[in-house]
Amino acid sequence: ADLGAEKFLDIKCRAANLKPDAVVIVATVRALKSHGGVAKADLGTENLDALEKGLPNLYQHIENMTENYKLPCVVAINRFPTDTEKELELGEAKCKELGVNVALCEVWAKGGDGGIELAKEVVRLCDEPNDFTFTYPDEFSLFDKINAVAQKIYGADKAIFTPKARKEIENLQRIGCDFMPVCMAKTQY
Repeated sequence: ADLGAEKFLDIKCRAANLKPDAVVIVATVRALKSHGGVAKADLGTENLDALEKGLPNLYQHIENMTENYKLPCVVAINRFPTDTEKELELGEAKCKELGVNVALCEVWAKGGDGGIELAKEVVRLCDEPNDFTFTYPDEFSLFDKINAVAQKIYGADKAIFTPKARKEIENLQRIGCDFMPVCMAKTQY
């Protein structure tokens, strides 16, 4: 909900005048345990502490969708055979504390039948009104648009512009590109 979703919602939806009805955030217990510090070789072993430590990553994606874009969402837990019931229950309980439903997704093991619960929740969410909004308005300067994405989506205090970047953005604004949305990428830096 910070790379592809941000670009889809802030760029594609703006350009095509689309208004999404709902969002599905796909997560795995394995990925959440990895965010909690578990080595790849140990992801198949139950570890509720690591799962709890990894959940803030999921919370940020939920917050991006529900607080920034004002869209209802469901978390689809893509179940792996090594996931334990305790891990699945913990993930669901923590999401429900945030007011977000969880649907267990087992299409790998059960085919279409494994996605019925998720489909029902998506249909329910699509029937509810929402207040979809963009991260920034069109009239913001390019600097302000970049800051809005950095702060609201990535949790930065502010964007810091190198002199070269500042000059390039000023050139874009000078030639009339300030009306355009921004497309940002994050790196490990």
